[in-house]
Amino acid sequence: MSLEAVRPAESVADRLTLERLGDHRFRGRVHDGPARRSYGGEVAGQAVLAAGHTAPADRPIHSAQTYFLLPGDTTVPTEFVVEPVRDGGSFSTRRVEAIQNDRVIFTMLASFHKEEEGLEHQVAILDTPGPDDVPDLDAVFAGHPDALEWTGTFLDALGIDARFPDPLARAQAMRGKAAPARQRVWLRTRAPLPDARLEQAACLMYLSDLLLLSATTGPHGEELQGRDLQVATINHSIWFHAPLRVDDWFLHDQYGRWAGGGRGLAHGEILDRCGRLCATTMQEGLIRRR
Repeated sequence: MSLEAVRPAESVADRLTLERLGDHRFRGRVHDGPARRSYGGEVAGQAVLAAGHTAPADRPIHSAQTYFLLPGDTTVPTEFVVEPVRDGGSFSTRRVEAIQNDRVIFTMLASFHKEEEGLEHQVAILDTPGPDDVPDLDAVFAGHPDALEWTGTFLDALGIDARFPDPLARAQAMRGKAAPARQRVWLRTRAPLPDARLEQAACLMYLSDLLLLSATTGPHGEELQGRDLQVATINHSIWFHAPLRVDDWFLHDQYGRWAGGGRGLAHGEILDRCGRLCATTMQEGLIRRR
């Protein structure tokens, strides 16, 4: 994503607002200003909302698999068409297409599940200081003003706060030096969000796209916004395990599992302040040298 992909700050909930056109058709907002490439997390978050508005109210979303087919245009209306694939005894499946200028730019398959009791365990652990105990962006990028300006402006425009528990690794990657294939970041929206579980899930989808693929470039001393790389998300998946308030701090523990053949694969675990695993992410992206 380039800095040009975003707009001046507004709440995440506002950015995801949909107009209902029919039982299974919705339309997203058009942004002011010149045409820019859409932020993928915004399109994906709106797709989650569209699908959820057609699913039974007692079935929260538990998984979504998405494909980004064409770049979106922030000045063109995006229509979301939902296909109700199936409503079973406890699961509902929805397919969503996002369309601009009669072309499908994005597709998602989402599943909703009626809550029930079952076996419980998790392997992921919270092994990092809390957001109040880690450096702010000024400290992370001390002595590297270009990186500070880019990161700060980008987060401001998306309406997101971020804190990096491993500032040295993040700063190394931003300076073109090799860094671990792991990146941990505390995230939250700057503005309060609606309490509804569907809206919180859509906003989590919005934030889950942020920075994830950059975990695959650290070992190579590269950064996603570097001029030497062409980067684009190919597909993004998320599994929702437990409710999470996205307007409170949560940790996205990100791993760059593999890179090769012009692509990279990243895996993430999303934990709340108490260490509960609330979601799991996977993302594959194009990482091509220009």
